[in-house]
Amino acid sequence: MASQESSSPPRPRLVVQIGVTGHRPNRLSREVAASLPGQCAQVLKAIAVLASDARDPLLHSPDLPLLRILSPLAEGADRIVAHAGLALNADLQCPLPFLASEYCHDFEDAASRDEFHNLLAKASTVFQIEGSRAREDESYERVGRMVVEQSDVLIAIWDGEPAAGRGGTTQIVEEALAQHTPVVWLNASEPKDPCILQADKSGKRQTRALDELKSILAARFSDREDGENSFNFSHAYFAEKQPNFDPGRIFRIFRDLVARGRLRFQSWRVPNFEKSSREEWERMIASSPGLPEDARRYLLDRLCPQYGWADGLSTYYAGVLRSTSLATSLMAAFAVLVPMADYVCGRHGIDLGRIPALIEFSLIVIILAITWHGRRRRWHERWLNLRQLAELLRQYCYLALLGCALAAPPPPAHFRSGFDRSWVDGMFRNIARDLGLVNAVINQAYVSSVAKLIADILEGQVKYHEGNHETMHKLSHHLHLIGTALFLGTGLACVWHVIFGESPWLLLLATVPPAFGAAFYGIANHGEFSRSADRSLAMARELEAIRSAGLDKALASPHETFAALRQTAEKLASVMIAETMDWSFVFRYRTLNLPG
Repeated sequence: MASQESSSPPRPRLVVQIGVTGHRPNRLSREVAASLPGQCAQVLKAIAVLASDARDPLLHSPDLPLLRILSPLAEGADRIVAHAGLALNADLQCPLPFLASEYCHDFEDAASRDEFHNLLAKASTVFQIEGSRAREDESYERVGRMVVEQSDVLIAIWDGEPAAGRGGTTQIVEEALAQHTPVVWLNASEPKDPCILQADKSGKRQTRALDELKSILAARFSDREDGENSFNFSHAYFAEKQPNFDPGRIFRIFRDLVARGRLRFQSWRVPNFEKSSREEWERMIASSPGLPEDARRYLLDRLCPQYGWADGLSTYYAGVLRSTSLATSLMAAFAVLVPMADYVCGRHGIDLGRIPALIEFSLIVIILAITWHGRRRRWHERWLNLRQLAELLRQYCYLALLGCALAAPPPPAHFRSGFDRSWVDGMFRNIARDLGLVNAVINQAYVSSVAKLIADILEGQVKYHEGNHETMHKLSHHLHLIGTALFLGTGLACVWHVIFGESPWLLLLATVPPAFGAAFYGIANHGEFSRSADRSLAMARELEAIRSAGLDKALASPHETFAALRQTAEKLASVMIAETMDWSFVFRYRTLNLPG
């Protein structure tokens, strides 16, 4: 059953995900083991206070902030933190390196197995990977990395000794530091107060007092944006309402006439964002009938509404921006036509009085008003930011099913930190943390279903880019043909004027067509239609290569299909996100300006 549609973008709950890594009981001294539950409670309470202080009622849902423990439930450290979290009403999610029935073999006595099953029963989500005992170090390493990728803070119960093997605590701590994930260190070998581990710019490990956790986490919880501008984009986003009238229809009519020479019937009403995106995703998911019900509900009921609003509002503002840019360019040309028409009529004894002046004045006022209003409302920034957020959420629909944390590529050097990229990444992180892991058993049937879903998404994206290439190429080509024809016509009118003398009609033809020709050239250049066509063609080819090579190769992997599919999915997401990021830079300065 479809979830109830929201009147505004759904606000995510403030969730802090706390991962755990650490030693098993044989590496914990007796003296220290007795104090670890108390130290864990101390750390978790401190984080809970920080989360409570950071909650913004205009940014987060009315629900109280939630601490979520990510624990694989191995004996020792994993369970100590899990028990401490449950005692404070934290949520528990468990990524397991093996299926639960196989993982039990890690625990020798019945009491330990009973504890494992009791904790598993209290978990809201269990992500069971069908790992291989023949390569069990890889299985432990994979789940340890998954914990780090999904965590805002990592609690490490660790003796500080060098790595003893692949996937061990030392390796996971080092990888967390390399990813700039805050690590709270509870010493496993001698009684010491908890402290924070960080790596400096040179990679050297440093320790800081636990009291400094507040300043370290502030950037992750805070919604403050960089730069001198006080505009709060999050508050503006969550204040959005479902629009009714679609101004973007104006541009689409123009596009269809110029590019295709025909019109398609479309409504002037904006489709409901959540309903239309759910219908789109239901068709997409239908291509993977083997996808478990938990995964389907995760996508449709939880992720899809977030995507629907980001995608719908981005499309809406793109239409508003393109239609108003088109309208102001054409109105500027008409502002040249009106006085010239008045001149021609006057030469033929027709007195139009003040009407032409009033029309020209009205056109100028409308152009100024539209431009001022669009810049004040930040249509351009809303379009670019929401497009990037929507694309992150689109990629997450398959990455989340594989337990991947979406790691966006670092922005290029030409991106200023203040251009709201921090807002895009921060908003995505808030949504992803609220979603958490999907409840799933990662076996061959599940992997095949997700692969089918990825293949369907790839096919849809290839078709979109091929169609967009054709449309944008024709639009750019035809606009330049029209502009060129208008300028050539002006040249002929000038020649005629020189040969046969002055005529009001020739003067009209010598002044008005260049204005419209410049308008058409301006529309083409502002819309970047030619460059968009080239980019879409290149993306279609690159995505086709991933589909025909990477995806097939991943499914053909005899032993590690899951790992190979994750690698292919992460590559696909990286390509798509990098393209969107680069696209946003291309349109960065194509804001709404006065025609000229």
